[in-house]
Amino acid sequence: MNKLPTIIIILMSLGMTSACSFFLPWQVSTFLTAGDLVLSEKTGKSSSEHIVGKITGKECQWVRVLDGEDVCMSKKKYEDYLLKMNCVEYEWNILGLPSCKDGKTNKKEKYGETGQWGG
Repeated sequence: MNKLPTIIIILMSLGMTSACSFFLPWQVSTFLTAGDLVLSEKTGKSSSEHIVGKITGKECQWVRVLDGEDVCMSKKKYEDYLLKMNCVEYEWNILGLPSCKDGKTNKKEKYGETGQWGG
């Protein structure tokens, strides 16, 4: 039986409930949340993303679920994910999701202004 999904679910659950102070006094919860904010500012990832990344040996970001991608990716898979977007220049939003800066991609137009190939 693969225990990794169970571990990930437990870590996510602890992260979600700590702010509600079910298990921790509010002072500890506030301290952990502040620490997570500082860590996210410096590294772009929360403590739970770092922990799951160490366990899986991959780069993990929960927000990738919003983009329909795997939460944890190998370096090669992340590079492929970026290259698939075919951007001239990349930018990352406040959540850490990449996109093409100014919507510019490397896609060549199939038809010119006349509507004919190469025209």
